[in-house]
Amino acid sequence: MTFTSLYKLLNFLSPFILIMGLGIGLPYFKRLNNIHKGIIGYLLMMLLIDMASRFFQYNFGNNLIVLLVYSLVEMLFFVFFYYKFLFKASHILIKLFSIIAASYIIWELFYFSNNVRQFQSYAKVADNFVIITLALAFFSEKIHEYKESKLDSFYLNAVILIFFSINLIFFLPLNFILNERTGLYFWLVNLITTVSFYSYLIYSIIKNGKNFKKA
Repeated sequence: MTFTSLYKLLNFLSPFILIMGLGIGLPYFKRLNNIHKGIIGYLLMMLLIDMASRFFQYNFGNNLIVLLVYSLVEMLFFVFFYYKFLFKASHILIKLFSIIAASYIIWELFYFSNNVRQFQSYAKVADNFVIITLALAFFSEKIHEYKESKLDSFYLNAVILIFFSINLIFFLPLNFILNERTGLYFWLVNLITTVSFYSYLIYSIIKNGKNFKKA
């Protein structure tokens, strides 16, 4: 089996993990707190985007447009997620960063080029940057409010920070990677980190569901 064949096989791991996560998480849904209900929503969105990406790749030869939509949807989700469930302060500067990043990604959508060699996108970088900023702001906000009972939120935030920091590093040289044979190794490492991130989210859903206590 060649490396390319192995990668194509492993590429089905991501939707498999997402489907498995939803299958495990949905029965717990009513028992979950709002944070983990939000995570279920994120897994569902990622599965839909994954399916759309495969559809465009199969029918049109590339799925670059999906990357831009994915970046915008993911960024907006995490901005909503942090402000709805985690933040207590308003963090005006982060709101400003989010508006600028969203505007930039929308601009890229309007001027999208379907040519792989001409594709110059920093949408995922903007997405990652905003989410990293959200995670750092959460640590800054909560550092003086440390409570043992809130460790789960700290762990979740730490994993989000680590994953999107790695993601940021990966996607900075995206245009170069798209046009080099070595790009396959990039996508494999990205697949492994993404599946690891999804697996942690699924674990946190299971843990929260099992720790549910009736009032």
